[in-house]
Order: sequence, then structure tokens, then C-alpha cells
Amino acid sequence: MDIPEKYKQLWSDWDIRVLILLSLFVQIILIFLGRLRKTSTSIWIRMLIWSSYLLADWVADFVLGQLSNAMDDSSSSNAIIAFWAPFLILHLGGPDTITAYSMEDNELWARHLLGLIYELIVAFYVLFRSLPNTHLLAPTILIFLVAIIKYVERS
Repeated sequence: MDIPEKYKQLWSDWDIRVLILLSLFVQIILIFLGRLRKTSTSIWIRMLIWSSYLLADWVADFVLGQLSNAMDDSSSSNAIIAFWAPFLILHLGGPDTITAYSMEDNELWARHLLGLIYELIVAFYVLFRSLPNTHLLAPTILIFLVAIIKYVERS
């Protein structure tokens, strides 16, 4: 079964926007339900929190990859694309209500630190590719600093 061309074009136009909204939605779930992971007896709430916790990192990683692929030298929207990169690093830092799903996750700080280095390389690549468009450079750098601090706190 082949996907019709109009759906391929629709996804090509909206993929980054939809994935950023998905990342934001997962963060909202973790913010509001994260503190219930230890007290809730409902299996559905615990499964939702656990799957959101696992999905949060994957979606942010994937969107950063999509952002790096979307950068082209001729586009005037590169500044907007680069503006989303620090928000995704901020999402990788996670909400304060759930920094780790279990105590074993806290022992994986070296993996999180390696992930931070990799994600920062990709995010700086996206920022570097957008440098001719400096309209949003100052707010992007400020959000980068906050995002790095947030991610280091998680690690």
C-alpha cells in the first residue's frame, strides 16, 4: 500500500510543528501527572506517566534531528527553526515534578551527560546554520543557557 502524495506533502510541511507540539504535550502530561507516579494506584495513570517519561526524550531527540535536516542556506525561516532548538533542549531537561521515573534512573547520570553533549552538538549545529539570520539570536542564546542549566540539573 502506497501513501498518497498529498499526505506525504502534508507531512513534509507540518512534521516539525506536529512533533514540537507532541513534545510539548508530553511535557504537560509529565508536569501535571508526574507527582502521581508514586501515589496513584491506577495502572492507567502509571502507564501514561511511564510512557510519557520514555517518549519525552525520544521525541525531543527526533525533532532535533528533523530541525538539523530542515536547515537550508536559502531559507529565511532558519532563524525560527533555530529558535526551537533550545526549547527542545529545555524539554530534555524535563519538568521538576519528575526528574527520574525510578531510583535506578538516577544512576544513569553518565548516559544523560553523554546525551547532553550529543544534543548540544546538534542544537549548536542548527544555531550555526541559522547565523546569517540574526533576528532571534539574543533570545535563542538566552534560552540555550537556561536549557543547558536545566539539563545539567537533571543529569
